Amino acid sequence: MFHQTIQDILAITEAEARAESLLDRVRERILAFEPFEGGELLAQTKAGLSHFVLAPGLGEAGARALAALGDEPTLRVDTTEALQAQGLWAGPAHGSLLVLRLTAPGVSQAAIVLGHARAWSFAAAPLSRIRTIGGVALRLLLLGSRFPSTSEETAGLHLEVTGLRARLSSLESEIAGLRAERSRPRSDRPR
Repeated sequence: MFHQTIQDILAITEAEARAESLLDRVRERILAFEPFEGGELLAQTKAGLSHFVLAPGLGEAGARALAALGDEPTLRVDTTEALQAQGLWAGPAHGSLLVLRLTAPGVSQAAIVLGHARAWSFAAAPLSRIRTIGGVALRLLLLGSRFPSTSEETAGLHLEVTGLRARLSSLESEIAGLRAERSRPRSDRPR
C-alpha cells in the first residue's frame, strides 16, 4: 500500500499546473481503487471556504460535511437515513459519504469529501491513502491559487517530492533484487 501511495503522490505532483488537470488526476487516482460519484476538496481559510470539485453532485452537502466533521479525523455516514438525520443528504444519487480531515498551511479546516450511491460504500476504503492523496492535492491547489505561498513552503514541497522519488527508487530496487533472488535456483534443493 505504501508503494501505491507514493505512486499516487508522484502522479499528482507531475500533473499540469492548471487546477483542472490536477483535479482530474486526483479523481483518476482515487477512482482506480475506490469508487465514488461526487467529491470535493474543501478548505476554510481567512478568505473563506474554497471548493475544489473532483466530481459534481455533492452540492451543499460538502460544506455541511466539513462542519459536521468537527474535531474528528474521519466521518463516515453509511446510509441514506443517517445522511438525512445528520443533514448531509445530497439527494438520491448518494447513499453514503466519507469525510477525511486534511491539513495545509494557511488553512483552519479542510477535508476531502466523497459520496457514493450505494450504502456502506466506504466501509473498507483505504483511508490513509485517500487522505494522503487529498492532502497533497490540496497543498498544490492552494499553492497555485489566490493564496500566496512563501518560497519556504514551495521549497519544502519540492524536498518532500524529491524524498519520495528517492524512496520509490529504493523500493523498486529492493523489489527487483527480491524477484531476482527468488528466480535463482537454490543449490541446497534436492534434485
